[in-house]
Amino acid sequence: MLVLLGLQVFFFSSFVAVPLPTATPRNLSRYFHAQANEILADVRAHTQAKYLAKIEPYLPSVAPPDGLTRFTLYAPQAPIAIFLGYVLGWPIATISAVLFILVGIVGPSFGVNPFAAGGGPDYYLQPGFGYLLGMVVATAVVAKIAGEKRTSLRQLGALGAGIVCLHLTGLVYLIGSALLFAIIDVFHPEWLYWVFDQARNLTWYPLPYDLFFSLLAIGVGFPVRYLVSMLTAPDIALKTKHDILVQQRIDELLQ
Repeated sequence: MLVLLGLQVFFFSSFVAVPLPTATPRNLSRYFHAQANEILADVRAHTQAKYLAKIEPYLPSVAPPDGLTRFTLYAPQAPIAIFLGYVLGWPIATISAVLFILVGIVGPSFGVNPFAAGGGPDYYLQPGFGYLLGMVVATAVVAKIAGEKRTSLRQLGALGAGIVCLHLTGLVYLIGSALLFAIIDVFHPEWLYWVFDQARNLTWYPLPYDLFFSLLAIGVGFPVRYLVSMLTAPDIALKTKHDILVQQRIDELLQ
């Protein structure tokens, strides 16, 4: 049941795309400048004149942005992989990730297209396929590092290691497949000539958002993880204080 639940979460996350400002320092600066100007304009527009005169000296002066803000569509699949690895643990989360990839490969034959470029048996030719494999690695790494421990340091370590493994797997697959296509000189996919642009778009731009939303996912997953432990080991949840004392007494007598 938990494996299928994880598969559903992966599946629905593939249809979520949120427009976010492209994560470059200059572009983010433009975005926050524009947002600050909008807030100040809204305050001035909705404040009565007699009050505006009093607060106007305290309103900051924000320079307008020096250009247009660029936006990119962000899919939260990396945070979902971190979340499921943390909540479901090993091997449930990893099995869910593997099933998600298998559904993406065979799904188009049944009218199901969960991947960004559709899916199908030849999806391994897509530049982002390595990042899908990276989600499998990330779920395993997060589950193994987090384990049964719930210390903040271990959770942050699991998050960081999971994100690094996901993007490293994606980059290795992307660059490795580009080199292979260049060497065999038989098939040249369209993205081959823009491999470094693909690496930038798939790793550099989403990486800050992956870290931020993964941190939120860990926070949300902390109580959910306890509920999952109750489902996977319900006898633990049923133990009362009296049961624990009795078990301790039995252990003392047996020693």
